[in-house]
Amino acid sequence: MLTGSPYATRELEIAGIPAVGHLHRGHRLSQQLLDHLAADEGGAEPAALMPCGVGRRDAAEVVAGCLDLVAAALQDGGVGEVPAPLHRKIEDWAAEGVALEAVQHSIHRGFRFVLDLLARRARTADGPAMVVVGQRLGDVLDRVITTFTQVYLREFRAHTVARYAGAEALTTALISGTGTAGTARESGFREATAYAVLALDLTGPAGETGDDGHGPAYAQRRLRRVRAELARGGDMPLARLSEAGGTVLLPDRAHDDLAVTRLFDRLQSEARGPLLATVVHARHDEVPDATRRAHELLDLAQRLRRPARLYRLADLAVEYQISRPGPARKRLATVLEPLLPHADLLHTLATHLDNDRNRRRTARVLGIHANTLDYRLRRIARYTGLDPAGADDLWHLRAALVAGAYETGSAGTPVAAADFESPQPTGEDSDIRRTPGQPIQSIDIPPRTRVPASARGR
Repeated sequence: MLTGSPYATRELEIAGIPAVGHLHRGHRLSQQLLDHLAADEGGAEPAALMPCGVGRRDAAEVVAGCLDLVAAALQDGGVGEVPAPLHRKIEDWAAEGVALEAVQHSIHRGFRFVLDLLARRARTADGPAMVVVGQRLGDVLDRVITTFTQVYLREFRAHTVARYAGAEALTTALISGTGTAGTARESGFREATAYAVLALDLTGPAGETGDDGHGPAYAQRRLRRVRAELARGGDMPLARLSEAGGTVLLPDRAHDDLAVTRLFDRLQSEARGPLLATVVHARHDEVPDATRRAHELLDLAQRLRRPARLYRLADLAVEYQISRPGPARKRLATVLEPLLPHADLLHTLATHLDNDRNRRRTARVLGIHANTLDYRLRRIARYTGLDPAGADDLWHLRAALVAGAYETGSAGTPVAAADFESPQPTGEDSDIRRTPGQPIQSIDIPPRTRVPASARGR
Protein backbone atom coordinates (compact mmCIF):
# COMPACT_ATOMS: atom_id res chain seq x y z
CA MET A 1 0.00 0.00 0.00
CA LEU A 2 1.16 3.59 -0.70
CA THR A 3 1.44 4.90 2.85
CA GLY A 4 2.14 8.44 1.64
CA SER A 5 -1.17 8.62 -0.22
CA PRO A 6 -4.00 10.74 1.24
CA TYR A 7 -6.16 7.61 0.82
CA ALA A 8 -3.86 5.41 2.92
CA THR A 9 -6.05 5.13 6.01
CA ARG A 10 -9.33 6.91 5.28
CA GLU A 11 -12.48 5.53 3.74
CA LEU A 12 -12.39 5.49 -0.04
CA GLU A 13 -14.97 7.24 -2.18
CA ILE A 14 -15.93 6.32 -5.72
CA ALA A 15 -18.24 8.58 -7.77
CA GLY A 16 -18.87 10.79 -4.78
CA ILE A 17 -20.03 8.09 -2.35
CA PRO A 18 -18.16 5.63 -0.11
CA ALA A 19 -16.77 2.81 -2.21
CA VAL A 20 -18.37 0.26 0.07
CA GLY A 21 -21.77 1.66 -0.90
CA HIS A 22 -21.32 0.30 -4.41
CA LEU A 23 -21.03 -3.24 -3.09
CA HIS A 24 -24.64 -3.58 -1.93
CA ARG A 25 -23.44 -5.32 1.19
CA GLY A 26 -25.84 -8.16 1.74
CA HIS A 27 -27.66 -10.85 -0.11
CA ARG A 28 -27.86 -9.16 -3.52
CA LEU A 29 -24.13 -8.79 -4.22
CA SER A 30 -23.41 -12.26 -2.82
CA GLN A 31 -25.92 -13.77 -5.24
CA GLN A 32 -24.50 -11.82 -8.18
CA LEU A 33 -21.03 -12.99 -7.29
CA LEU A 34 -22.15 -16.61 -6.87
CA ASP A 35 -23.90 -16.49 -10.25
CA HIS A 36 -20.69 -15.16 -11.78
CA LEU A 37 -18.60 -17.94 -10.21
CA ALA A 38 -21.10 -20.72 -10.91
CA ALA A 39 -21.30 -19.87 -14.61
CA ASP A 40 -18.54 -21.52 -16.58
CA GLU A 41 -16.05 -19.27 -18.31
CA GLY A 42 -17.78 -19.86 -21.65
CA GLY A 43 -20.83 -17.97 -20.44
CA ALA A 44 -23.20 -20.87 -19.72
CA GLU A 45 -25.98 -20.61 -17.18
CA PRO A 46 -25.05 -20.91 -13.48
CA ALA A 47 -24.93 -24.44 -12.15
CA ALA A 48 -26.18 -25.88 -8.86
CA LEU A 49 -22.63 -26.79 -7.87
CA MET A 50 -19.76 -24.36 -7.92
CA PRO A 51 -16.84 -25.13 -10.30
CA CYS A 52 -14.73 -26.29 -7.36
CA GLY A 53 -17.34 -28.93 -6.50
CA VAL A 54 -18.94 -27.40 -3.37
CA GLY A 55 -22.62 -26.62 -2.96
CA ARG A 56 -23.95 -23.11 -3.52
CA ARG A 57 -24.97 -22.69 0.14
CA ASP A 58 -21.50 -23.56 1.39
CA ALA A 59 -19.96 -21.19 -1.15
CA ALA A 60 -22.34 -18.40 -0.10
CA GLU A 61 -20.98 -18.48 3.46
CA VAL A 62 -17.42 -18.08 2.19
CA VAL A 63 -18.36 -15.34 -0.30
CA ALA A 64 -20.17 -13.37 2.44
CA GLY A 65 -17.17 -13.64 4.75
CA CYS A 66 -14.77 -12.44 2.05
CA LEU A 67 -17.05 -9.51 1.16
CA ASP A 68 -17.05 -8.46 4.82
CA LEU A 69 -13.24 -8.37 4.76
CA VAL A 70 -13.29 -6.32 1.54
CA ALA A 71 -15.79 -3.84 2.97
CA ALA A 72 -13.71 -3.32 6.10
CA ALA A 73 -10.57 -2.72 4.04
CA LEU A 74 -12.34 -0.15 1.81
CA GLN A 75 -13.55 1.73 4.89
CA ASP A 76 -10.33 2.07 6.91
CA GLY A 77 -7.55 0.31 5.01
CA GLY A 78 -7.15 -2.42 7.62
CA VAL A 79 -7.09 -6.09 6.74
CA GLY A 80 -8.79 -8.20 9.35
CA GLU A 81 -8.20 -11.83 10.19
CA VAL A 82 -10.24 -14.46 8.43
CA PRO A 83 -13.07 -15.28 10.86
CA ALA A 84 -13.27 -18.65 12.57
CA PRO A 85 -16.43 -19.82 10.73
CA LEU A 86 -14.56 -19.46 7.43
CA HIS A 87 -11.64 -21.44 8.89
CA ARG A 88 -13.97 -24.29 9.79
CA LYS A 89 -15.67 -24.23 6.39
CA ILE A 90 -12.35 -24.39 4.55
CA GLU A 91 -11.21 -27.22 6.86
CA ASP A 92 -14.30 -29.14 5.80
CA TRP A 93 -13.54 -28.55 2.13
CA ALA A 94 -9.95 -29.72 2.58
CA ALA A 95 -11.05 -32.86 4.42
CA GLU A 96 -13.65 -33.60 1.74
CA GLY A 97 -11.06 -33.40 -1.02
CA VAL A 98 -12.12 -30.13 -2.65
CA ALA A 99 -9.18 -29.14 -4.86
CA LEU A 100 -7.21 -26.23 -3.43
CA GLU A 101 -6.33 -24.92 -6.89
CA ALA A 102 -10.03 -24.74 -7.78
CA VAL A 103 -10.80 -22.82 -4.59
CA GLN A 104 -7.93 -20.39 -5.25
CA HIS A 105 -9.08 -19.85 -8.83
CA SER A 106 -12.61 -19.04 -7.69
CA ILE A 107 -11.28 -16.60 -5.08
CA HIS A 108 -9.25 -14.76 -7.71
CA ARG A 109 -12.29 -14.56 -10.02
CA GLY A 110 -14.40 -13.21 -7.15
CA PHE A 111 -11.94 -10.45 -6.29
CA ARG A 112 -11.60 -9.52 -9.95
CA PHE A 113 -15.41 -9.28 -10.14
CA VAL A 114 -15.45 -6.80 -7.23
CA LEU A 115 -12.64 -4.72 -8.74
CA ASP A 116 -14.39 -4.60 -12.14
CA LEU A 117 -17.65 -3.55 -10.47
CA LEU A 118 -15.98 -0.60 -8.74
CA ALA A 119 -14.06 0.35 -11.87
CA ARG A 120 -17.33 0.59 -13.83
CA ARG A 121 -18.73 3.02 -11.24
CA ALA A 122 -15.62 5.20 -11.08
CA ARG A 123 -15.28 8.60 -12.76
CA THR A 124 -12.19 10.04 -14.42
CA ALA A 125 -11.27 11.95 -11.27
CA ASP A 126 -11.36 8.72 -9.23
CA GLY A 127 -8.15 7.36 -10.78
CA PRO A 128 -5.98 7.81 -7.63
CA ALA A 129 -8.71 6.29 -5.47
CA MET A 130 -8.98 3.27 -7.79
CA VAL A 131 -5.24 2.69 -7.43
CA VAL A 132 -5.70 2.42 -3.67
CA VAL A 133 -8.79 0.22 -4.18
CA GLY A 134 -6.63 -2.20 -6.12
CA GLN A 135 -3.99 -2.15 -3.39
CA ARG A 136 -6.48 -2.79 -0.60
CA LEU A 137 -8.18 -5.58 -2.51
CA GLY A 138 -4.74 -7.07 -3.13
CA ASP A 139 -4.01 -7.02 0.60
CA VAL A 140 -7.29 -8.77 1.41
CA LEU A 141 -6.74 -11.31 -1.38
CA ASP A 142 -3.29 -12.07 0.00
CA ARG A 143 -4.70 -12.61 3.50
CA VAL A 144 -7.51 -14.88 2.25
CA ILE A 145 -5.32 -16.96 -0.07
CA THR A 146 -2.60 -17.36 2.57
CA THR A 147 -5.05 -18.35 5.29
CA PHE A 148 -6.96 -20.81 3.11
CA THR A 149 -3.71 -22.40 1.93
CA GLN A 150 -2.46 -22.75 5.51
CA VAL A 151 -5.71 -24.47 6.50
CA TYR A 152 -5.40 -26.84 3.53
CA LEU A 153 -1.79 -27.67 4.31
CA ARG A 154 -2.54 -28.33 7.98
CA GLU A 155 -5.40 -30.65 7.04
CA PHE A 156 -3.30 -32.35 4.36
CA ARG A 157 -0.42 -32.97 6.77
CA ALA A 158 -2.76 -34.42 9.38
CA HIS A 159 -4.37 -36.66 6.77
CA THR A 160 -0.99 -37.72 5.39
CA VAL A 161 0.38 -38.59 8.83
CA ALA A 162 -2.72 -40.65 9.60
CA ARG A 163 -2.52 -42.34 6.20
CA TYR A 164 1.15 -43.23 6.61
CA ALA A 165 0.54 -44.44 10.16
CA GLY A 166 -2.32 -46.66 8.98
CA ALA A 167 -0.25 -48.07 6.12
CA GLU A 168 2.70 -48.76 8.40
CA ALA A 169 0.51 -50.41 11.04
CA LEU A 170 -1.06 -52.78 8.52
CA THR A 171 2.30 -53.47 6.88
CA THR A 172 3.80 -54.36 10.25
CA ALA A 173 0.87 -56.64 11.05
CA LEU A 174 1.11 -58.45 7.70
CA ILE A 175 4.89 -58.87 7.97
CA SER A 176 4.58 -60.25 11.48
CA GLY A 177 1.74 -62.57 10.44
CA THR A 178 -0.86 -60.91 12.69
CA GLY A 179 -2.81 -59.05 10.01
CA THR A 180 -6.57 -59.58 10.08
CA ALA A 181 -9.59 -58.07 8.39
CA GLY A 182 -10.10 -55.99 11.53
CA THR A 183 -6.55 -54.63 11.33
CA ALA A 184 -7.16 -53.59 7.73
CA ARG A 185 -10.40 -51.80 8.62
CA GLU A 186 -8.77 -49.96 11.51
CA SER A 187 -5.91 -48.78 9.29
CA GLY A 188 -8.26 -47.57 6.55
CA PHE A 189 -6.94 -49.95 3.90
CA ARG A 190 -8.50 -52.82 2.02
CA GLU A 191 -6.79 -56.15 2.64
CA ALA A 192 -5.69 -58.06 -0.48
CA THR A 193 -5.53 -61.82 -1.01
CA ALA A 194 -1.98 -61.62 -2.37
CA TYR A 195 0.91 -59.15 -2.41
CA ALA A 196 4.05 -58.37 -4.33
CA VAL A 197 6.61 -57.85 -1.55
CA LEU A 198 9.32 -55.33 -2.46
CA ALA A 199 12.47 -54.96 -0.39
CA LEU A 200 13.83 -51.51 -1.17
CA ASP A 201 17.26 -49.97 -0.65
CA LEU A 202 17.17 -46.15 -0.56
CA THR A 203 20.81 -45.53 0.31
CA GLY A 204 21.97 -45.50 -3.32
CA PRO A 205 24.96 -47.26 -4.87
CA ALA A 206 28.38 -46.70 -3.34
CA GLY A 207 30.09 -43.73 -4.93
CA GLU A 208 26.85 -42.21 -6.18
CA THR A 209 26.22 -38.61 -5.16
CA GLY A 210 22.83 -37.01 -5.03
CA ASP A 211 21.95 -33.35 -5.45
CA ASP A 212 23.16 -32.69 -1.91
CA GLY A 213 25.48 -35.65 -1.45
CA HIS A 214 24.65 -38.45 0.96
CA GLY A 215 23.97 -36.40 4.08
CA PRO A 216 20.88 -36.68 6.27
CA ALA A 217 19.06 -33.99 4.29
CA TYR A 218 19.54 -35.89 1.03
CA ALA A 219 18.40 -39.17 2.60
CA GLN A 220 15.27 -37.53 4.04
CA ARG A 221 14.51 -35.85 0.73
CA ARG A 222 14.84 -39.15 -1.12
CA LEU A 223 12.53 -40.85 1.40
CA ARG A 224 9.99 -38.03 1.12
CA ARG A 225 9.93 -38.31 -2.66
CA VAL A 226 9.37 -42.06 -2.54
CA ARG A 227 6.60 -41.74 0.04
CA ALA A 228 4.92 -38.99 -1.97
CA GLU A 229 4.95 -41.19 -5.07
CA LEU A 230 3.49 -44.12 -3.14
CA ALA A 231 0.69 -41.87 -1.89
CA ARG A 232 -0.10 -40.57 -5.38
CA GLY A 233 -3.47 -41.79 -6.59
CA GLY A 234 -6.22 -43.49 -4.65
CA ASP A 235 -4.76 -47.01 -4.37
CA MET A 236 -1.79 -46.40 -2.08
CA PRO A 237 0.49 -49.43 -1.57
CA LEU A 238 1.34 -50.43 1.98
CA ALA A 239 4.83 -49.48 3.10
CA ARG A 240 7.18 -49.37 6.06
CA LEU A 241 10.15 -47.19 5.12
CA SER A 242 13.07 -45.29 6.60
CA GLU A 243 15.95 -43.34 5.05
CA ALA A 244 17.77 -46.65 4.54
CA GLY A 245 14.86 -48.38 2.79
CA GLY A 246 12.24 -50.87 3.86
CA THR A 247 9.30 -52.92 2.61
CA VAL A 248 6.50 -52.11 0.18
CA LEU A 249 3.46 -54.38 -0.18
CA LEU A 250 1.66 -53.95 -3.49
CA PRO A 251 -1.72 -55.71 -3.81
CA ASP A 252 -1.00 -58.44 -6.35
CA ARG A 253 -3.48 -59.44 -9.02
CA ALA A 254 -2.49 -62.75 -10.62
CA HIS A 255 1.25 -62.12 -10.13
CA ASP A 256 1.08 -58.89 -12.13
CA ASP A 257 4.76 -58.28 -12.83
CA LEU A 258 3.94 -55.32 -15.06
CA ALA A 259 2.35 -53.44 -12.17
CA VAL A 260 5.43 -54.11 -10.03
CA THR A 261 7.76 -52.87 -12.77
CA ARG A 262 5.70 -49.73 -13.28
CA LEU A 263 5.70 -48.96 -9.56
CA PHE A 264 9.47 -49.48 -9.35
CA ASP A 265 10.04 -47.22 -12.37
CA ARG A 266 7.89 -44.49 -10.80
CA LEU A 267 9.73 -44.73 -7.48
CA GLN A 268 13.11 -44.65 -9.20
CA SER A 269 12.08 -41.61 -11.22
CA GLU A 270 10.91 -39.75 -8.11
CA ALA A 271 14.00 -40.75 -6.12
CA ARG A 272 16.06 -39.13 -8.92
CA GLY A 273 18.67 -41.82 -8.82
CA PRO A 274 19.16 -45.57 -9.19
CA LEU A 275 17.23 -47.79 -6.78
CA LEU A 276 18.04 -51.35 -5.78
CA ALA A 277 15.05 -53.55 -5.02
CA THR A 278 13.93 -57.17 -4.98
CA VAL A 279 10.42 -58.58 -5.29
CA VAL A 280 8.77 -61.81 -4.17
CA HIS A 281 5.11 -62.66 -4.87
CA ALA A 282 3.11 -64.25 -2.06
CA ARG A 283 -0.36 -65.04 -0.80
CA HIS A 284 -1.68 -63.08 2.16
CA ASP A 285 -0.62 -65.74 4.67
CA GLU A 286 2.84 -66.05 3.07
CA VAL A 287 3.82 -62.39 3.49
CA PRO A 288 6.12 -62.98 6.52
CA ASP A 289 8.20 -65.59 4.67
CA ALA A 290 8.13 -63.58 1.45
CA THR A 291 9.36 -60.47 3.28
CA ARG A 292 12.26 -62.38 4.81
CA ARG A 293 13.17 -63.85 1.42
CA ALA A 294 12.90 -60.50 -0.36
CA HIS A 295 15.28 -58.89 2.12
CA GLU A 296 17.66 -61.84 1.89
CA LEU A 297 17.74 -61.31 -1.87
CA LEU A 298 18.32 -57.58 -1.35
CA ASP A 299 21.17 -58.30 1.05
CA LEU A 300 22.61 -60.71 -1.50
CA ALA A 301 22.46 -58.12 -4.29
CA GLN A 302 24.15 -55.58 -2.02
CA ARG A 303 26.90 -57.96 -0.96
CA LEU A 304 27.59 -58.94 -4.55
CA ARG A 305 27.55 -55.31 -5.67
CA ARG A 306 24.90 -55.89 -8.29
CA PRO A 307 23.85 -52.89 -10.41
CA ALA A 308 20.88 -50.95 -9.04
CA ARG A 309 17.63 -52.27 -10.56
CA LEU A 310 14.68 -54.52 -9.70
CA TYR A 311 15.63 -58.18 -9.13
CA ARG A 312 13.40 -61.22 -8.92
CA LEU A 313 14.25 -64.58 -7.39
CA ALA A 314 14.94 -66.00 -10.86
CA ASP A 315 17.63 -63.34 -11.37
CA LEU A 316 19.56 -64.44 -8.26
CA ALA A 317 18.43 -68.03 -7.82
CA VAL A 318 21.87 -69.66 -8.11
CA GLU A 319 23.59 -67.07 -5.95
CA TYR A 320 20.77 -67.27 -3.40
CA GLN A 321 21.14 -71.03 -3.09
CA ILE A 322 24.91 -70.80 -2.71
CA SER A 323 24.53 -68.10 -0.05
CA ARG A 324 22.42 -70.31 2.25
CA PRO A 325 24.29 -71.08 5.48
CA GLY A 326 25.79 -74.50 5.82
CA PRO A 327 28.90 -76.57 5.34
CA ALA A 328 28.77 -76.23 1.54
CA ARG A 329 29.01 -72.43 1.73
CA LYS A 330 31.83 -72.60 4.25
CA ARG A 331 33.70 -75.06 2.07
CA LEU A 332 33.29 -72.90 -1.04
CA ALA A 333 34.52 -69.81 0.80
CA THR A 334 37.77 -71.55 1.79
CA VAL A 335 38.73 -71.63 -1.89
CA LEU A 336 39.46 -67.91 -1.72
CA GLU A 337 41.08 -67.87 1.71
CA PRO A 338 44.59 -67.71 0.22
CA LEU A 339 43.58 -64.47 -1.52
CA LEU A 340 42.31 -62.69 1.58
CA PRO A 341 45.69 -61.12 2.41
CA HIS A 342 45.87 -59.90 -1.21
CA ALA A 343 42.96 -57.52 -1.74
CA ASP A 344 44.24 -56.59 -5.19
CA LEU A 345 44.04 -60.21 -6.35
CA LEU A 346 40.53 -60.72 -4.98
CA HIS A 347 39.37 -57.53 -6.64
CA THR A 348 41.10 -58.47 -9.88
CA LEU A 349 39.38 -61.86 -9.94
CA ALA A 350 35.92 -60.40 -9.35
CA THR A 351 36.45 -57.64 -11.90
CA HIS A 352 37.81 -60.06 -14.51
CA LEU A 353 34.84 -62.40 -14.18
CA ASP A 354 32.47 -59.45 -14.15
CA ASN A 355 33.93 -58.38 -17.49
CA ASP A 356 33.42 -61.84 -19.02
CA ARG A 357 37.19 -62.50 -18.78
CA ASN A 358 37.92 -59.81 -21.37
CA ARG A 359 41.56 -58.92 -20.70
CA ARG A 360 41.48 -55.53 -22.39
CA ARG A 361 38.31 -54.40 -20.60
CA THR A 362 39.45 -55.70 -17.22
CA ALA A 363 42.83 -54.00 -17.53
CA ARG A 364 41.12 -50.73 -18.45
CA VAL A 365 38.74 -50.92 -15.48
CA LEU A 366 41.60 -51.70 -13.09
CA GLY A 367 43.91 -49.14 -14.66
CA ILE A 368 46.73 -51.63 -15.24
CA HIS A 369 48.59 -53.08 -18.22
CA ALA A 370 47.27 -56.32 -19.74
CA ASN A 371 50.56 -58.05 -18.90
CA THR A 372 50.12 -57.03 -15.27
CA LEU A 373 46.66 -58.57 -15.39
CA ASP A 374 48.11 -61.82 -16.74
CA TYR A 375 50.62 -61.87 -13.91
CA ARG A 376 47.87 -61.40 -11.32
CA LEU A 377 45.74 -64.15 -12.86
CA ARG A 378 48.71 -66.53 -12.69
CA ARG A 379 49.14 -65.65 -9.02
CA ILE A 380 45.44 -66.32 -8.40
CA ALA A 381 45.79 -69.73 -10.04
CA ARG A 382 48.92 -70.45 -8.01
CA TYR A 383 47.27 -69.54 -4.68
CA THR A 384 43.87 -71.18 -5.25
CA GLY A 385 44.74 -74.04 -7.57
CA LEU A 386 41.93 -72.87 -9.88
CA ASP A 387 42.55 -71.33 -13.31
CA PRO A 388 40.37 -68.24 -14.04
CA ALA A 389 40.78 -68.99 -17.75
CA GLY A 390 39.67 -72.62 -17.48
CA ALA A 391 36.07 -73.60 -18.15
CA ASP A 392 36.18 -76.31 -15.50
CA ASP A 393 37.34 -73.93 -12.80
CA LEU A 394 35.19 -70.93 -13.75
CA TRP A 395 32.00 -72.11 -12.07
CA HIS A 396 33.92 -72.99 -8.90
CA LEU A 397 35.47 -69.52 -8.70
CA ARG A 398 32.16 -67.76 -9.26
CA ALA A 399 30.49 -69.81 -6.54
CA ALA A 400 33.41 -69.17 -4.20
CA LEU A 401 33.01 -65.41 -4.67
CA VAL A 402 29.35 -65.62 -3.70
CA ALA A 403 30.08 -67.75 -0.64
CA GLY A 404 33.01 -65.55 0.32
CA ALA A 405 30.82 -62.46 0.35
CA TYR A 406 29.04 -64.02 3.35
CA GLU A 407 31.72 -66.08 5.07
CA THR A 408 34.59 -63.58 4.85
CA GLY A 409 32.57 -60.37 4.93
CA SER A 410 34.13 -59.16 1.68
CA ALA A 411 30.97 -57.30 0.69
CA GLY A 412 32.94 -54.42 -0.75
CA THR A 413 34.38 -56.56 -3.52
CA PRO A 414 32.51 -56.35 -6.82
CA VAL A 415 31.37 -59.84 -7.80
CA ALA A 416 30.72 -61.10 -11.29
CA ALA A 417 27.19 -61.67 -12.51
CA ALA A 418 26.04 -65.26 -12.34
CA ASP A 419 26.45 -66.77 -15.76
CA PHE A 420 27.73 -70.18 -14.88
CA GLU A 421 28.30 -71.30 -18.44
CA SER A 422 31.73 -70.78 -19.86
CA PRO A 423 31.64 -67.68 -22.10
CA GLN A 424 32.82 -68.33 -25.62
CA PRO A 425 35.29 -65.93 -27.23
CA THR A 426 33.85 -63.58 -29.82
CA GLY A 427 35.64 -62.57 -32.99
CA GLU A 428 36.81 -59.26 -31.59
CA ASP A 429 38.05 -60.85 -28.35
CA SER A 430 39.69 -63.95 -29.79
CA ASP A 431 43.10 -62.33 -29.82
CA ILE A 432 42.94 -61.19 -26.22
CA ARG A 433 41.52 -64.24 -24.42
CA ARG A 434 43.19 -67.35 -23.31
CA THR A 435 41.81 -70.54 -24.72
CA PRO A 436 39.90 -72.30 -21.92
CA GLY A 437 42.02 -75.02 -20.43
CA GLN A 438 45.33 -73.54 -21.59
CA PRO A 439 48.01 -74.40 -19.00
CA ILE A 440 49.11 -71.67 -16.65
CA GLN A 441 52.83 -70.97 -16.67
CA SER A 442 54.34 -71.82 -13.35
CA ILE A 443 55.96 -69.04 -11.33
CA ASP A 444 57.81 -69.14 -8.08
CA ILE A 445 55.84 -67.48 -5.33
CA PRO A 446 56.76 -68.04 -1.72
CA PRO A 447 54.06 -69.78 0.28
CA ARG A 448 51.69 -67.52 2.18
CA THR A 449 50.23 -68.12 5.60
CA ARG A 450 46.54 -69.02 5.35
CA VAL A 451 44.27 -66.83 7.40
CA PRO A 452 42.36 -68.90 9.96
CA ALA A 453 38.60 -68.70 9.80
CA SER A 454 38.47 -67.27 13.31
CA ALA A 455 40.49 -64.25 12.19
CA ARG A 456 38.24 -63.33 9.23
CA GLY A 457 35.92 -60.37 9.43
CA ARG A 458 32.25 -61.28 9.67
